[in-house]
Amino acid sequence: MSGGERVRADVIVVGSGPNGLAAALLCARAGRSVVVVEEQDGVGGGCRTLPMVDLLDDADRANALEAGHWDGVLVDPCSAVHPMAGASPFFREFDLSAHGVEMRTPPVQLAHALPGRDAIVMPAGPTPDTLAAGLGSARESAAWLSLMGPLARRPYEVTAAALSDQRSLPPIQATAALAATFVRAHPRAGLGDGLGPDGRTLLSGISAHAITPLGSPAATAVGLVLGTLLHAPHGWPLPVGGSGAITTALADALRRAGGEIRTGFRVGDLSRLDAPEVVFTTSARGLGSVLLASCPSPATARRARRLVRAPVGGAAAKVDLVLSGPVPWRDPRLRDAGTVHLGGDAAGIRRAEHEVAAGRHADDPMILVSQPWVTDPSRITPDGRRPLWTYAHVPAFSERDQTEQVLVALEAVAPGIRDVVVATHCTPAARMSTHNANYVGGDIAAGRVDLRGLIARPVPRVDPFATGIPGVWHASGSTPPGPGVHGMAGAHVSERILRARAGA
Repeated sequence: MSGGERVRADVIVVGSGPNGLAAALLCARAGRSVVVVEEQDGVGGGCRTLPMVDLLDDADRANALEAGHWDGVLVDPCSAVHPMAGASPFFREFDLSAHGVEMRTPPVQLAHALPGRDAIVMPAGPTPDTLAAGLGSARESAAWLSLMGPLARRPYEVTAAALSDQRSLPPIQATAALAATFVRAHPRAGLGDGLGPDGRTLLSGISAHAITPLGSPAATAVGLVLGTLLHAPHGWPLPVGGSGAITTALADALRRAGGEIRTGFRVGDLSRLDAPEVVFTTSARGLGSVLLASCPSPATARRARRLVRAPVGGAAAKVDLVLSGPVPWRDPRLRDAGTVHLGGDAAGIRRAEHEVAAGRHADDPMILVSQPWVTDPSRITPDGRRPLWTYAHVPAFSERDQTEQVLVALEAVAPGIRDVVVATHCTPAARMSTHNANYVGGDIAAGRVDLRGLIARPVPRVDPFATGIPGVWHASGSTPPGPGVHGMAGAHVSERILRARAGA
């Protein structure tokens, strides 16, 4: 696209991740002319599925093509498992299944693997009996249900409360249940006090998805919401065909509604965007840079500089593995697991997350693993090769290759794993933004996850989506309700745009 070409529409959306496509689709369905512009060559943002060779630099690609190990292997460069996509109000209204996306819940939704002993297992559709088997005892199961039961009985209401715009009134009963459970789960004695040791380890691993110190209010809140979704009808599902199936369905629906998507379009300032409403789904730092480059007024420049200085949180390094066969888990139940956590018990995870928050690499980092072929056999090539998806938590902007750390952690719970690994590739935290500009320094949460950040992301404002420039909006993981594939930041902004226009 030529550098001088302008885009004209009623609504222009910058970025084609779930939030951007949600905002664009809702505006298009309301009769607005909509154009989505995307810097990458394809849609999806942090929710894509691509041939691994497309993500390699030139030297690595040449070697990979010659070896052939990556041939036919599709990977998710960012997110892989999507509990929010089945639970958020936007996606429940959109109805992924009606748009051809099959979300499958694995027999084991989540497992926490520990060296030298059986894993902690959360089955699909957990009952007291299956929970007892997964957590090791009826006592552990009863303690877990005592804590999570009030939330598990209303998972969609809890999700709606958590994914609100933090400015309107969420469901009262769910909010009260969430608040009461939060108090029980976050005593000064430690995360999940009252749970048994295995339940506490399981909840700690879930809370670590926030990549922030455990025991913090933000980590507790994230743990409770994601833990609740283990009890939702859909659980923690994986989309058939990979994460990109979700954003492809949204993009197709947008085009059918009359919207347009232009890829390979980089927005450096506002000069090429001709619309009364512009929605940025970039990181706070990305939006701040665009505003500063747009010759702003002194007041806008001050706001933009605050965005540029928005703090990043902990980060993730991505390690993709190609295996010649299934993972040789010591505990055979993990063969059916969609998601596996590594990182030790609750105390070990707590130490590791504090190290990362302090800017240091943990000796035994929290590691997330996904086996997409468990629910989607098409991810296995005809000769048996398959992708193993992993993240390791590291300090922001880390350049360290985490491949060996991941292999060591896997070897402790899956002896012989190295014998089935035929190719590896690490994307260090410092380079995660190559595939998604929002992941500054590997910060996949698009901003520090802390108590203030849960309600005032990225900086305190009366309206968290307003930028101070009329008609320019911010709707990304950097704004409420935070990171995740839920589309709700885009939905909240589209509601504001359409409400304002209706009243004009």
